[in-house]
Amino acid sequence: MAYTKKYTFAPLPYTCRGESIKLDADPKGESFTYTNGKSVFIRNLENPSIATEYVGHKAQTSVARFSPSGYYMASGDVNGNIRIWDTVNEEHILKNEIRPISGKISDIAWDSESKRLIGVGEGKESFGHAFSFDTLSSVGEITGHSKVINSVSIRQQRPFKAVTASDDMTVAFFTGVPFKYVKTIRDHTRFVHSVQFSPNGDFFASAGADGKIFLYDGKTGDKIDELSTAENTHTAGVFSIAWSPDSTQLLSSSADYTAKIWDVNAKTVVNTFEINSAANAIDNQQVGNLWKGDHLVTASLSGEFSYLDKNTSKISRSIDGHSKAITALSVSKEDTFFTGSYDGRVFGWKYGSEDDHTTAERVEGDGHKNQVTALSSIDNELVSAAMDDTIRHGSIADCKFTEKIISTGSLPSSISVSNDKTTVVATRDSVLIYNCQLEKIGQLEDPGFTPSTAEISLDSKTVFVGGQDNKVRVYDLSGGNLTLSGELVRNLGNITSLAVHPQLNLLAVGDSVGKIFVYDTETKEPVIQKWVFHSSRITSLDWSKCGGYLVSGSIDTNVYVWCRENPFKKVAIKNAHVDAVNNVKFLNNTSDLTVVSVGQDAAVRVWNVTF
Repeated sequence: MAYTKKYTFAPLPYTCRGESIKLDADPKGESFTYTNGKSVFIRNLENPSIATEYVGHKAQTSVARFSPSGYYMASGDVNGNIRIWDTVNEEHILKNEIRPISGKISDIAWDSESKRLIGVGEGKESFGHAFSFDTLSSVGEITGHSKVINSVSIRQQRPFKAVTASDDMTVAFFTGVPFKYVKTIRDHTRFVHSVQFSPNGDFFASAGADGKIFLYDGKTGDKIDELSTAENTHTAGVFSIAWSPDSTQLLSSSADYTAKIWDVNAKTVVNTFEINSAANAIDNQQVGNLWKGDHLVTASLSGEFSYLDKNTSKISRSIDGHSKAITALSVSKEDTFFTGSYDGRVFGWKYGSEDDHTTAERVEGDGHKNQVTALSSIDNELVSAAMDDTIRHGSIADCKFTEKIISTGSLPSSISVSNDKTTVVATRDSVLIYNCQLEKIGQLEDPGFTPSTAEISLDSKTVFVGGQDNKVRVYDLSGGNLTLSGELVRNLGNITSLAVHPQLNLLAVGDSVGKIFVYDTETKEPVIQKWVFHSSRITSLDWSKCGGYLVSGSIDTNVYVWCRENPFKKVAIKNAHVDAVNNVKFLNNTSDLTVVSVGQDAAVRVWNVTF
């Protein structure tokens, strides 16, 4: 009995309007890194589907930077902690930890010897600190600012220099080592978001909310020129800049929905890339970027990555996905599963092919505007429910929502669809019955309890309704009418998840105290009541296609796969997701026991399980 993690479909980076995000690449140009939630993600630049995750932080992460050697990563969080850890081994062994300032770490910079770092951000006594990699002892003072420092960069040649950019509209210049304040540069008129030394150390550039980009001498800090006086310049604030490897060009990303490449010597715009993939224009603001080798990547406010082709001035590739907690999951009969998230986005994911297994395609059309609470799919149809108190219908083939929108009258919590496409929706006040055209044909009015979840049998004859009173009501369904035929009463907590067995008269029931009962739906008595290893609320249950196994997910962060024929046999996937597992399903069209899980960390993971 064992499991292996087959894939991690990493989320997009966490973004906040008005703030830049930091992307960084390893020295070999093979991988790039960013943060989301309490995790740091490392993805392959050529094939972003290859991803690893670091979960050592206890607070929300804010920035991660590779060391020049490539062997270590320094990552910061909103509590002011910087953790330095190994990138080579899967265990990501912690090398050192320091809390240089009292607030959020906005940026980190390494020197070229991988021996010294500067961490900057929000603080009470100071906004930055320079320290040694090994001993954590101070290697200078970062002063000269009166507000939060947004960005820091260290010259990679001796003599070392450092520059910082701040919300006080200034850039500070330092010599080192030890790092000492030299002067303040006051060319910007609004927040300064980004500052970067060129790879050869001859220049550094700064960019800010005033839309201006300035070029300075890398050794003296003297201003050389303002690039943003050129034609076709940005018309809004610039969030991020990145140098080309040969130090002759600069990539900038702006709130005007564009990224531009600048010729530093000629002080002209060479390429302009317009990013307009998001339906909401604000989401197209470009808030982060990197330039490593032939890879030019810019990140939108939505979190979407755009790979830029400087030869054609076009986007060569886009990487989309979730950036907020994934709250709903459904597996279609084809090679696709669907996920819905806290921000209302729904995506379809391909699996089964090494070439396209991580393709995330957004379900377009008039979708939800807030948290998706449930998804269900059958044949070519997708049905979703959300906290906007609506059900929406989508086409799987077109990956698009249709114009069919049904109001539920109150918050829907679950969706279940039978083989003939009869749909049952549980809401806070009632249970709604719809036919294959999503026309309402029945309703459980004034149930006398608060429904929490509902499931319909595959033959559409029975509806099971879980309540917040620890009971499951069993109803016979005929012509849209529900008739109570019995109750399942052995659970000790609120009913949170149900799963109908695909062949037998069995129902798996999960509750708020982490217990799972399997009931015989004819006798109404439990046949399995030993699955009690979750420590918190069960969020999801699903039977395998053969019916021999049940998978469960919980807010205790764990996933369990249970054997029905031998209830004492189980496979435990501990810490499957950071904070909580929100949904689990068995994948179809796979020869082995393959489980997909989604969680509060906005990640999607696929597991192979063997008994």
